[in-house]
Amino acid sequence: MSPGAPARSPRRVAVVALLGAATVVLGCLGIWAIVAAHNLNAAAAAANSALIDRSATQKVESDITHAVNTIFSYTYTDTARTRAAAQRLLIGRAIRQYDRLFALVEQQAPAQKLVVTTRVTRIGVEVLTGGRARVLVFANQQDTRAGTAQASYGGAMFAVTAIQKNGTWKIENIDTFTGSS
Repeated sequence: MSPGAPARSPRRVAVVALLGAATVVLGCLGIWAIVAAHNLNAAAAAANSALIDRSATQKVESDITHAVNTIFSYTYTDTARTRAAAQRLLIGRAIRQYDRLFALVEQQAPAQKLVVTTRVTRIGVEVLTGGRARVLVFANQQDTRAGTAQASYGGAMFAVTAIQKNGTWKIENIDTFTGSS
């Protein structure tokens, strides 16, 4: 040992070796975690057909656009036709949600001579796995009162969960982002 050089005690060497080993182990764990997270993300993306199957995604968008335009458009003279269409285009929980909403329409539309036209302006399939999809919908609504020149316009944004039944996508749940769907 040269004069002025610090003494290397066995304890100090053991601590340095232990810290070095811990650094290597933590580095390996970090690399493993990054690779595992990437693999999970890749598997999730591969399972989401909305990202890789354009024709399946377009079928969902087409069916749900038709359903939304149909069930949210009505005329005061024939609300029964809209209700019947909803029974064909909705399934499960969405039927109960729609029935609660449409009961008010059936009650108020004739008195107000109300005609509502809904048109989907943008639609996007967020997730498509197997026979289930989550779809984001943006729509414009125009309502007019018969016999008047009054019209009003409004926008709507909501999400639906859809399931495929006999080759057609039906709305299973309507999420209006209000906390209670």
